[in-house]
Amino acid sequence: MGQKKVLTLVMFVMAYGLAATRFSASQIPPTCNGDEALLTFCGSYLGNILPNPTSDCCKSATSAFDRAMSDSTGQGIRDLCDCLMVAGPVLNFQQTKLESLPDACGIKLSFSIFLCV
Repeated sequence: MGQKKVLTLVMFVMAYGLAATRFSASQIPPTCNGDEALLTFCGSYLGNILPNPTSDCCKSATSAFDRAMSDSTGQGIRDLCDCLMVAGPVLNFQQTKLESLPDACGIKLSFSIFLCV
């Protein structure tokens, strides 16, 4: 009986986390083009619902950061930073979680995440 209650609670928290990270297309800044997976899969961690990022979060974060850093003009990093600065408050992301995401996922950045948030 107790396991069912725990499972129900876990499912509720997961569903709430997914609902909390849903947003309309009009809320996504144009600079987030291609980074929707980062916003979606990391929403529960960045919104302080989960204590640690999921593997899907880390995969999408790695992809987003790698793509941003691969742009030799620096525009990719500016776009990703703009995305996080605009979408973060709309999605109730916690600044400390944004700052800790690269370390939590083992991502080595060529720029300071503190400049983004």
